[in-house]
Amino acid sequence: MNRFLTIISIVFICNNVTAQHKKQDTLKRVYMSLDSYKNQYKKPLTKNDSLNFMIRGNDTLVLVENYVRPNGISVPYEYKDSTFLKYYQKIAFRTKGIDSIDKKQTMRYWKDDIKIYFSESVSKKTRKNLMSFATKIANEVDSLNISEVKQIESSNCIIYYFGDYEYEPRLRNNKKSDYYISWNGNNQIYRSSIKIDTELYFNEKLIEQKLKELFIGTLGHFSRINNFGCESYFADCYSENKQLTPLDIELLQYHYSYGICKGTTLEKFEKQHQQAKELLKTHNRKMSFYHPL
Repeated sequence: MNRFLTIISIVFICNNVTAQHKKQDTLKRVYMSLDSYKNQYKKPLTKNDSLNFMIRGNDTLVLVENYVRPNGISVPYEYKDSTFLKYYQKIAFRTKGIDSIDKKQTMRYWKDDIKIYFSESVSKKTRKNLMSFATKIANEVDSLNISEVKQIESSNCIIYYFGDYEYEPRLRNNKKSDYYISWNGNNQIYRSSIKIDTELYFNEKLIEQKLKELFIGTLGHFSRINNFGCESYFADCYSENKQLTPLDIELLQYHYSYGICKGTTLEKFEKQHQQAKELLKTHNRKMSFYHPL
């Protein structure tokens, strides 16, 4: 019973380990998953280690004495119902239409501020319209900052048209408007480019609509789904009246919330939420997510 009580207060240390904590910096007794232990300590397990195993559900946990937690912030688990999570997973982990879902699929996000550079071909009106849209998103979503820059060297997001200088070589042969994003080993997006075909989108209204649709995609390499009304930017259908619906905003807020681990795989995401909901239901206690600085 004592062992069980020490584990029911759990912190998921994002991009690191799963741990129980008592103090801010030094933890007397920490249980972490077997995989996390191997990744953290890069050494083979000994007989003494195996004596401290705990089996919890399908997980093998290893006891670590005097664990020192890195600097960071702890945020309570953000509860969402199963319907919302089903939609979110389709969008963020791109599982739409896949018969055999890849549980290793990851979610991707921006950690740094987004700094947009527009090519000279983009009109002042279109720039203003897109920046108004981006600012509305940034005002609604914590930890997401978006601004316009005048120098390409200061940017990490470039918006341009067919026929302009080819800012993103990997879009060179694209026959339709699209975006390209780059991310690092932690699944943090660090660069994006949006390229618009102005022959197909031949007036400013059409250009602005397509720009907004693609810009939303660059915020998380999101997939569009057929569960929403066509006015949603996450809906996989055309509408002349796309708008940021309350659910669109909620999905973006959740994606950038610190009440979940960022850059994680679908497998880990599902596992963490299952454990967090079990803890909340059984013991009325919220699990926390710890984000190292």
